[in-house]
Amino acid sequence: MRRRTIFLITLILILLCGAPCSAVYNFGGIPLEITAQGEVPGRMHTYGVYGLDDPPFTLTFEIDGGVQWARTYVGVWGGTPRYTGWTDLTVNGRALPRIRLYGSDDKSENVYITGYGVYWVAYDTTSLLTSGRNTIIADSSRFEPDNKLDGRIYSVVTLAAVSDASGITTQYWVAEGNQNLHGEGWGTGSHSTTLDECSVTFPASDIRGVQAANLTIKLLTSTRGEPSYVQFNSHDLGPDVDYPGYPAGVKDIADETSFNAGYYNPIKSRYVDIEVFDVLSLLKKGDNVVTFQRGRDLDGDGIISAAANPPEGEHYLHPVLAMLTLERPRAGATGPDLMLDTIEVKGALAGEEGVITLTIRNLGVLPSVPADVRVRVNGALLEARRVTIDRSGIQQVSIPWNPEKGVYTIQGEVDIPGDLNPLNNKKEKEVTVGTVPDLAVSIEDPYRPGDAVQQGSATLQVLVIGAALALALLLFARRPPGRYQKILPLLLCAMVLVSLLPPAVVPAAAQGTSQVYLLPVTVTNLGGSDASSFILSVYLDGEKVMNKDYPEGLKAGGSERSELPIYASPGSHTVKVVVDEDGLLKDSDRSNNVAEGTYVFS
Repeated sequence: MRRRTIFLITLILILLCGAPCSAVYNFGGIPLEITAQGEVPGRMHTYGVYGLDDPPFTLTFEIDGGVQWARTYVGVWGGTPRYTGWTDLTVNGRALPRIRLYGSDDKSENVYITGYGVYWVAYDTTSLLTSGRNTIIADSSRFEPDNKLDGRIYSVVTLAAVSDASGITTQYWVAEGNQNLHGEGWGTGSHSTTLDECSVTFPASDIRGVQAANLTIKLLTSTRGEPSYVQFNSHDLGPDVDYPGYPAGVKDIADETSFNAGYYNPIKSRYVDIEVFDVLSLLKKGDNVVTFQRGRDLDGDGIISAAANPPEGEHYLHPVLAMLTLERPRAGATGPDLMLDTIEVKGALAGEEGVITLTIRNLGVLPSVPADVRVRVNGALLEARRVTIDRSGIQQVSIPWNPEKGVYTIQGEVDIPGDLNPLNNKKEKEVTVGTVPDLAVSIEDPYRPGDAVQQGSATLQVLVIGAALALALLLFARRPPGRYQKILPLLLCAMVLVSLLPPAVVPAAAQGTSQVYLLPVTVTNLGGSDASSFILSVYLDGEKVMNKDYPEGLKAGGSERSELPIYASPGSHTVKVVVDEDGLLKDSDRSNNVAEGTYVFS
């Protein structure tokens, strides 16, 4: 249990430190990220049709008010990540451009694909919805000649922030992605992996006057009878199961029945679950964390087994959506609340043009006027702009910059009339500009969590031999007459035996059993300029097993060491790590972007 706990903590930290969601296929999943937030003088509405079935899917609903922001999601089952096809959407008679689904080669924006071909496709439908009756039709290539994509649709869901005369103001955060929580034995090739839980954080800086707080979550590939859990600030949500053989406290949120774990108006929904939970009593000022768990280890053997009798969790489960809404009476001052979230600098090299990108988030109501954005470099104004804040509540502003060699302080500021909290409108970042960055990567011997050093590795052998020799010499030097003469030959024999052990010697019971190992990887920037955000890819025996994001990049001369959890069977394996595999960064020497070797997993 101690080893499993260490692994989970490490994995969670890696996930929390990840970059913003990428639409690039990843078997293990794409972390949920806040893609819309704000405040509406009205309520946030959820409309949907649920349950895996043949296309087309038709969703109809009535809107009583004006649409401030809306997003429509379509879940599609691919069958395998190798199959390709398409999906399309028609909103109130207007056909949107068809989206190609490329499986494991997919890099389309707003297409989240993970696992064995589970797609979650997002559309901005803000300008397409109207007050009154709305009709949305989703289709796929399922019945097209020569099509291999399964193409059945899990569900169609629309979220809409609607202005109305209810007297309520609703603050909201919407997170989307596609995580593939799965147990051991599932993988894209010869190596099994596990991912038991994932989280997303909603920052609520002000909870005064909140009279209702609701959490909406959406799960795909759910299976009734296999326990699953959702937590809000470490508290379990939903009722206990009434299945025979289970102790108290076991939940099955993803039970193929929607709206039965929180608000009770249940509907059958094959392989799909959407739930709404009242979390007012659990709400806190600051970060509110939602955690999805595919199961729990009920028998204490360190494994969450879906094959146990009774099962301890889901074989695999895909959290794709989470939304937190806070409702207040519409009284007192309301207005926008702009926050300058991040400053990112890309391509800033001496004598070349780079880009400074500011990410602005609106925590309040949708502004009716543009915002003023200013960027200063070492106190001198570089550029001032007026920008209109996007209806999603998230706005990026990119400004060109032609620096010379040196160290600079980039200062960003956003202002708008009536801003409720101007204290979060400024941010600054120090940047080093010089020669082209040079990212280099190195690997150390992998080891199991909890082991001080690697068992059966060359490093361990050297340490054991050295320790034994030192002990033997110490005993020999300090021996009283007639003592230790027999011990010394035994120690020397032990040294020889250890030195002769092949690195791949492992306990017989461990042969062929996949275990978690930590792979120490160090990335260093040997260049003269800061490197912007990049991705590290990890391969095991030629198969990609994980990506690690470096959202803050790496400072010039800086170094970052990480211990990456990977699954492998004990024995000898080839490991390869690649920095910036797609070549998105300018790098002075790509020969050191790759580290590869054969290592003993023991």
